[in-house]
Amino acid sequence: MHSLRGFDGMRALACLAVLAHHLAQRLDSHHWLVKGLHAGELGVSLFFVLSGALLAYPFWQAHFSAQTLPRIKEYIKRRAARIIPAYYLVLLVSVLLNMLVAPQEYALPRLLAGLSFIAPYHYISFFPSDINGPLWSIGLEVSCYLLLPLLLMPLWRRKTSSLKVAIAWGVALLLVMQFLHYLIVLLFMTDQEGKGWQYGIIGGAKQWLPYWNIASFMGQFLCGVIAAAGIAWYEKQQQLRHYYFDLAFLGAFGLASWMSLNYLVPGAPSQSLGQAYLAPLFSMLCAVALLAAHFSSYCSWLLDNRLFSHIATLSFGIYLWHYLIMEIIRILWVPQYHYMGMEDITFGLQIGALVVCLSWTIAALSFYLLEKPILNWARGSNKMNRSA
Repeated sequence: MHSLRGFDGMRALACLAVLAHHLAQRLDSHHWLVKGLHAGELGVSLFFVLSGALLAYPFWQAHFSAQTLPRIKEYIKRRAARIIPAYYLVLLVSVLLNMLVAPQEYALPRLLAGLSFIAPYHYISFFPSDINGPLWSIGLEVSCYLLLPLLLMPLWRRKTSSLKVAIAWGVALLLVMQFLHYLIVLLFMTDQEGKGWQYGIIGGAKQWLPYWNIASFMGQFLCGVIAAAGIAWYEKQQQLRHYYFDLAFLGAFGLASWMSLNYLVPGAPSQSLGQAYLAPLFSMLCAVALLAAHFSSYCSWLLDNRLFSHIATLSFGIYLWHYLIMEIIRILWVPQYHYMGMEDITFGLQIGALVVCLSWTIAALSFYLLEKPILNWARGSNKMNRSA
């Protein structure tokens, strides 16, 4: 599979956005720039859209070319090799450190739920570790990985193929996910006892659920799947790069940015759609941006610079480790380094720079010493292709 142009840059932007969001949370500032950085939480949605596109792309390629589909066994093995080693390492380290500094409630059930990727399905286990909140998304991501072949294989195995049918199938699934989301919210609303961030991380999870559910995130994932169908189809038609794809990318990216600054309430579902991260509208714009970036003349070149490509390679590790590092700094060094606790903005920014450096270092060590060898084994080659 050849490279999807612009995807490295978009993955790097998603990683940096989430990192900036969490660093900005610690600053006691109402400056417009700091408030704007809170919109970086939308990087989580972009990660889901990217995953959907990257994982569906080889299936769409084979489908449109009437070739043999990728083997599901290989698909699962590669996904496991990509996720489990790094995730299990940081989860176990997080829980162990939690036990040493402040034993958490329901420690064993939350650990087991995290290890089995079912943590996001109940508010008690939603956050497997008190000191590494971002791990919540991994269980939902793995659920999307498993649902992808189940939902799309009936279409991919058809002998005939067309872009119209592919888009219709994808849109139908997306609509089903919207219906399921509203059904989940209706049937599984949490009660008010101990609900809210003032009650700690479990109370915060109780406030997020049932809005942060698999139907909503599978919908975001499917936006990427539909984008991948468009890319694979137009490649088959030998679509050339053109500047109007640059305009489409800038339009989609600009509109998504405008939405994030004007309609996003950080840490809360949107008032109009009742979903996290302005889904599905924001994720649709991300999907358009990904498709346009791939066929753009200039934007893909700007996105896939060497720095962004390097960040993209380490993005999973940076995502897994950065929040734990922030919490270790709070516990061992700067007690006021908590949510809106840093009145000294300059010192807060200096700590942020340290977090970035440490996150990059640990992510690099994890990738090159642990993840890359396992990925090479899973792919059956000494030469590792770019990871999804």
